[in-house]
Amino acid sequence: KDIPGTSSVSPGSSKECAPDRESPAGTGEADYCRRILVRDAKGTIREIVLPKGLDLDRPKRTRTSFTAEQLYRLELEFQRCQYVVGRERTELARQLNLSETQVK
Repeated sequence: KDIPGTSSVSPGSSKECAPDRESPAGTGEADYCRRILVRDAKGTIREIVLPKGLDLDRPKRTRTSFTAEQLYRLELEFQRCQYVVGRERTELARQLNLSETQVK
């Protein structure tokens, strides 16, 4: 559907699709379950169809703020070897006081 970049969600405009809804063949709507009505800057109301897995109510994960030292060490390791795995990742995470996922 056509969605201008200046659209905003109208309060109370969200509605859930019926879980057993059958979509017309070839439309691809079976993979979607939530529809939201938006009003663009010109006042035109449009409908957005969203994927099932998109959880709009879940708060976003906060982005990690790395220190200058952490960035320096991570960049050095990346230049040496782009994929740090196993014991090396565990040790680097411990030294930098980061999780292994953050090192990854």
